[in-house]
Amino acid sequence: MDAIDILVNEHRHIERIMELLEHAVAHGRGGGNVFPVLFERVAHFLLTFVDGSHDAKEGEVFQAITARGMPLGEGVLAGLSAQHEVGRELAGELREAARAVARGEKESEELYALAERYVRLHRGHTEAEEARFFPMVRRLLPVDVMEQVRARFARIEASHGSLAEAANALELAFPLSSTAMRRAGGPRPLPWAGK
Repeated sequence: MDAIDILVNEHRHIERIMELLEHAVAHGRGGGNVFPVLFERVAHFLLTFVDGSHDAKEGEVFQAITARGMPLGEGVLAGLSAQHEVGRELAGELREAARAVARGEKESEELYALAERYVRLHRGHTEAEEARFFPMVRRLLPVDVMEQVRARFARIEASHGSLAEAANALELAFPLSSTAMRRAGGPRPLPWAGK
């Protein structure tokens, strides 16, 4: 598994959390009660593991590409970097909105709208990386450079923890998908939904 395979694999784990957000929003808008703590914990995952770990790994790829002569301030790299910044801002807003809803200072709809914006951003960003950027990286970076990048990934993950394990824990704490329910031992009451 090379550095790009690791990033693509992490995208699949992040997508599970995007699905969790979508299900929570649909449940809330459908009249169900969804505790704001779900959104706060998702925001923590996004800030710690997506921004802090995954995006940092992508930053290592960006540096390797720029070292080979591709300017960071132009084209696809500039667009992807800008999306990382927007994602970080949205995750922070999601965390603050969840806390404000819990205190009764904001309506849940504001939280739902932020969650939807993040999901749309993530999916567009992932598509751009996997369809255009990652194939370009594989063409431009020799195997030895990719191995150096992968070694730096291990140091990043050691300081943040495993994104996959964090996604598993979040999905188990707030089971919405059939995968999470199978991991939890079958259907059970949803702890994130109020009575």
